Amino acid sequence: MSENGSAEAIDGDVRTRLMRAAEQLLGASADGQISTREICSLARVTAPTLYHHFADKHALLDAVVLEGFSTYLEGKRAISPSGDVLTDFRTGWDMHVSFGCEHPAHYRLMFGNPQAGQAVPAASLAHDAVARTVAEWGEQGHLKVSVDAATETMSAAAVGVTLQLIAAQADSTHPLSTNVRDTVADALFRPSETGDGVAGAVTRPARQLLDALPHGPLEPLRPTEVALLREWLASLADSST
Repeated sequence: MSENGSAEAIDGDVRTRLMRAAEQLLGASADGQISTREICSLARVTAPTLYHHFADKHALLDAVVLEGFSTYLEGKRAISPSGDVLTDFRTGWDMHVSFGCEHPAHYRLMFGNPQAGQAVPAASLAHDAVARTVAEWGEQGHLKVSVDAATETMSAAAVGVTLQLIAAQADSTHPLSTNVRDTVADALFRPSETGDGVAGAVTRPARQLLDALPHGPLEPLRPTEVALLREWLASLADSST
């Protein structure tokens, strides 16, 4: 169902009716704020019935958003890699922003105002998917920075842009998205030619070893030796010649 769909008859078992009712109400909501009373009325159940199937309204909404985002990820995984890391990065970015702009209420629940200390399941799923992809790019020597830094930069930038476009009621083709996307790509990815030849043979394992080093002590090396090792590896990993 679309984000701005109208009320429709809902059939199925009780749990399904509750999820479809919440999904339908979210689609019609401008800000993602829907009440337990509205959900129960549309699903034709009482509040105690909702609490029998879900801990509370937030657990129900988490389930609805997770279901929708899981479907999105299945479609994304069905797209074969192009063989060019920048093309794949841009495709993934554009799909993420499009999902948010097409499902603003769902997206706000994922990223807009997470409760302190509580991870929204769909947001965690999104982050894990990005982290796996970025780790593969790091192993292949495509990154200028560490895998962790690249993952957090991509996630923060994509979420920030998407929430801003949603607030402005703009779509995913807005220049803001492409401008930030390409700026992030320039900051994080090596030019394709640096992954070849002698340079690639040095920078790639240096970056992998740097990413693998623990943050604390590294026996039997002394702290000063660990610091020097990090400095050397960072220089090799960032070398483009």
